[in-house]
Amino acid sequence: MNAFVLAAGFGKRMGSFTENTPKPLLKIQSIALLDYTLYLLHIWNIEKILVNAHYLGEQIIRHLQNFKNLQIEVSFERKEILGTAGGIRTALPDDSVFEPILLINPDTLLFPNPQFTPKLGLAKHSKIHLYLLPIPEGESYTKISIGKDQTLEFGKGNYYYIGLAVLDPICLSSLEKNQYYDLSDIFKDLAIRGEITGEIFPGEVLDLGTKELWETYQTKDVFGKSLEQIKSFLAKSKMA
Repeated sequence: MNAFVLAAGFGKRMGSFTENTPKPLLKIQSIALLDYTLYLLHIWNIEKILVNAHYLGEQIIRHLQNFKNLQIEVSFERKEILGTAGGIRTALPDDSVFEPILLINPDTLLFPNPQFTPKLGLAKHSKIHLYLLPIPEGESYTKISIGKDQTLEFGKGNYYYIGLAVLDPICLSSLEKNQYYDLSDIFKDLAIRGEITGEIFPGEVLDLGTKELWETYQTKDVFGKSLEQIKSFLAKSKMA
């Protein structure tokens, strides 16, 4: 399976932290959010990685050029940001429309159970499969419910989307390239047709989406015993 990393956003909720640095390159315990995402894709045996970039995209391109041992391509949205769906549609080659891809957003740190690997395929009635978790108390995420056949309904329920999904690119094939489209609209349209599924993510997540949350975790041991493994992966990946 190939993966698509959504790294084009402005990171506005991070305030001054993202004035000169794109959010995917912000570091916690010396590990950039984007680098941790690459580490997860490595342990999930992802072969090829596509990354889209827009805001301060030159920094992301330079950063990824250091990864000598990984197969990474960057889709640079130079003129204007294309949105989550528009970015994927524009970056993917037309011959990839029949191959499911893994979508991952580096904004949220995912800590899966050791035995977890993302789905390699989709159910016959599904075009997108989302990984979900219960909505934390006090949060205002879009509500999602899970039916008996894993079909999702938006606007009600106790779950939210964590930024990890398996997508059949065919569901984006009707979109024009180099135009703005948002994945949330695609999700809701597919839900009406019963073509989007989901399941509870077996693990935990850490939302660092605001400056306040980021500051809270700067002095905490976020990665625990995995920190040295992450550092080792990064060192090996950058070897010429």
